[in-house]
Amino acid sequence: MATYTTAALVRKRAENLDATLTDANIEAYIDTAEGMINSIIGMSFVATFTVAKHGTLRAAAEAWATTCAIAFNPAGFTTLGEASAIQEVCAFQWEESLKLLRDKSVIAYMESL
Repeated sequence: MATYTTAALVRKRAENLDATLTDANIEAYIDTAEGMINSIIGMSFVATFTVAKHGTLRAAAEAWATTCAIAFNPAGFTTLGEASAIQEVCAFQWEESLKLLRDKSVIAYMESL
């Protein structure tokens, strides 16, 4: 069960996602992202997650899930360039979020909130 973000928020990031992509499909991508995030940070904020305190977790999970959802079938976009541009932005956000989440002082601060 997705905790850090939702399928609806992923759909907002890329409004032209393939219509056959169900919320369950997107939530599987979110679950994968959240598993990777929790593995990288060495813990889970599932029990204490709030957007105001842990927005970086949401941003990272949304970025990964959106990238995967576009890769599922980019045909819903006007052009492949449009799909690719959104994927690139999301991939950049994923990487930048992971840089923060690999920093133990950031995680310690998030734990203290």
